[in-house]
Formats: sequence, C-alpha cells, structure tokens
Amino acid sequence: MRGAIDSLRAQTRPPDEILLVDNKPGARLPDLSDAPEVRVIAPDVNLGYPNAINFAIDNTDADLVLCMNPDARAEPDCLATLVDVDAAIVGAQIVSEDGLTKQAGANPLHPTGISPADSFGRPREQGPPREAIVVSGACCLLRRAAFLELGGFMREFFLYYDDADLGWRARLAGHRVVYCPDAVVRHGYDFGRREGKMFFLERNRLISVLSNYEARSLLVLAPLLLLFELGIVAVAAAQGWLPEKLRAYRSVVELRGSVRRHRRHVQALRRCSDRELRTLFSERFDTPFMPRIPARIASAVTAAYLRLV
Repeated sequence: MRGAIDSLRAQTRPPDEILLVDNKPGARLPDLSDAPEVRVIAPDVNLGYPNAINFAIDNTDADLVLCMNPDARAEPDCLATLVDVDAAIVGAQIVSEDGLTKQAGANPLHPTGISPADSFGRPREQGPPREAIVVSGACCLLRRAAFLELGGFMREFFLYYDDADLGWRARLAGHRVVYCPDAVVRHGYDFGRREGKMFFLERNRLISVLSNYEARSLLVLAPLLLLFELGIVAVAAAQGWLPEKLRAYRSVVELRGSVRRHRRHVQALRRCSDRELRTLFSERFDTPFMPRIPARIASAVTAAYLRLV
C-alpha cells in the first residue's frame, strides 16, 4: 500500500490529493505522517473494490479520478500520460513487478461477456493511445462527470468484472474508452483462482450481459449464450468450481429486482446500438488461461454463429 502511495507522490504530474479508502475496518495502516496530501476515508464495512471507488468519488469533487490497486506502483509518467487523453475512461498498461511482461491492457470482450486476460505474459508494449471497450481496473483514469452519469460501478458488485462492465456501459452511452500503453503500472498480482473468485466473475458477467444488451440482441444471441453456458458448466464441473457457478445463477435470480432497475438505467443512457459496437467485441479466445484446442473451437463457433445471424 505504501509503495502505491509513494509512486503517486513521485509522479511527474503528481495528483492534487490522494484518497486512501480504508476498506478493512480495524486494519493497521502505514505511517502517513510524512504524506500530508493523503486523506484517509473509511466506510463502516468492507465495501469491496468497486464500491470503494464509488465511495471515494462520493468524497471528492475532482474532475478526474485515478483508481489504482493498493498493490500497484505507477511509473513516473503514468498520470501525466493518462491525463493527456480526452476520454471518459483511460486505462494504463498493467505489467509484472519486474516491468517486463504484461498482465492487462486493452482487454478483449467476447459476445458472451467473457473478458479474458489475453495479453498476460506477453512482452511489455509501447505505442500511442488506442480505442478499447475494456481497460484494467487495476489502474484507470475516470472522468467523474461521465462516471456519475453511468451510475458508477454497480452496487451489487463486490469484486471482479467491474472494469469490463463499466467500459461496456460507457461505450453504450457514447463515451470513449481508451487504452494508453505508455502509461505503465507495475502490479504484484497472482492470477490464481481464489475462493469465491469464479462466483463473482460469473455472477457479475451474467448481470452485465442481461443489463447491457438490447432485448433484440439477447434474443438473437440466445443460442450462442446458452451453448457457452453449457460449456462453462462443464468446465466448472471438471475443474471443481461447479458450486460457485451454481451459486452465481442463484444470486442473479435473487438480485433480479436490482438487475431490472440497473438494466432500465443502462438502456436509458444508450446512444450506440449493439450493431454499432460489434467491431469492438472479440470473437477469439486468445488467452494463456484456456487450453489452445478448446479456445480455437470456441472462437470458430463464435465466428460461425455471428456470420449466420
């Protein structure tokens, strides 16, 4: 945590203020007596990551807000590079702690809502900013007015998939989402399957699919979505996380009232049709976290179905 704070204080364009969300009541915080620009804000309970960002934005009137994980460290030009881009959401390149390989960047979004970390393990890249639909929530710059218009992160999310959902909704509302490779953050993160991770990923993905697509798109894509759901259930059974997958279904049903309200809000903000956004979606599964042959089969099925419809 202190490393993240110090990396922000050392920026070539340092932030005007640093908000530290104490999201674990009773936890011991680092000594911040030498960092007067840091303001600690503490909710009464652990809100989870996306709601901690909502809480922070409720406690500032800054036009631009940089969100960064506590185990990340921004390289010196990161903030200045992000601020130069005019977009609702600007994402940094997330690299390993040694700075050599990528963890995330312009993350793909499959029509099923799956957003795999396709760039993980590849060499660090350089280049100009480019359009995206999903950027990593480990470090991204948010334009506060657009974030509030979108309703912030969905309140029912606790962990995972918040960045994919927000980028998708921003694009639907006609906002720009941009990935900036030259803004770099080093991140000490293990992509292992933590307890509850697959529940949150699958539950939140399903909520996004049900909320973000037009009704017509849901109808047209229903066979593809159902086919992939069967495949995911089979994978979950084989890998031992079927209970989490089934719990995700149950949670979506329990949250159906919140999902309906969220969907109405998302669709009311829509400025782009799903057809207009199609080119931003990826048909391919090119990720080190999925075996090559099943990934190729899934990619081929997706491409064939989209050509058909």
